[in-house]
Amino acid sequence: MSPKRHKLWKEEDIKPAIILVRNKVMGLQRASNILNVPKSTLKDEVSNREEDVDKLVSTKLGRRPVLPFELEDSLVSYCLEMVKRFYGLSAKDVKTMAFQLASMNGLNHPFSKNDEAAG
Repeated sequence: MSPKRHKLWKEEDIKPAIILVRNKVMGLQRASNILNVPKSTLKDEVSNREEDVDKLVSTKLGRRPVLPFELEDSLVSYCLEMVKRFYGLSAKDVKTMAFQLASMNGLNHPFSKNDEAAG
């Protein structure tokens, strides 16, 4: 079984393809062939109700992170500072701190309240 392949297209290829198909300048098949974008992906993106093409193609794959970038960055900085000071943090310590950050900032999280640690 071959591994699944996701998002094999480039943003600069799919943007004009979406615009061309939405404006009925080109059909799905032709735009797919010329601009090297999977037809099924192009069909999904064209039929999406999102008007802003930039926002449409910049979506990320996978789960959304629980911690916003700023909080995650501060957690990483703290961990690196502790390493510089030769204070070892275990994986459980980091998970506990991530849970506490999410809880203190009132973020919705899937972490177990029994363990009081991130997964």
